[in-house]
Amino acid sequence: MTRAAVLSVLTLALMTAAAPAAVAQAPKAAKPAKAVSALDRCLATPEGMSTYGMIDCIGKEVGVQDARLNRAYQAALMRLERPRQKAALQKAQRAWIAFRDADCAAYVDEDWGSMARVESNQCVLDHTRQRADELERYRAGY
Repeated sequence: MTRAAVLSVLTLALMTAAAPAAVAQAPKAAKPAKAVSALDRCLATPEGMSTYGMIDCIGKEVGVQDARLNRAYQAALMRLERPRQKAALQKAQRAWIAFRDADCAAYVDEDWGSMARVESNQCVLDHTRQRADELERYRAGY
């Protein structure tokens, strides 16, 4: 084999070996920035960093999500035609409220310190968001 042929083979081999590394090092497309929620903004303030501030910030977001839940619940009721269907949803909603309240109350005990109140309030927020999501989808395709 000639010197030029050897150099061509070596060059090709090096380029082939280096290609995966070059692809791996290629800059990835930037992910779109995640929107910062009002809750995150509130918690990032100096006031939002105290236990009381965290509870207040979460409480404000619970108010927003509760209003969303109520709109979704009313819309779900409107999608139902018969009184028995509406009664079934009303019964389910009352049971859900009782469950949420009992479940989140279980996060608080006088022996657990002040962060337990934050966790309890976060529990209410999480359940309320989830239920609003469920009600927004409830029979939405019918």
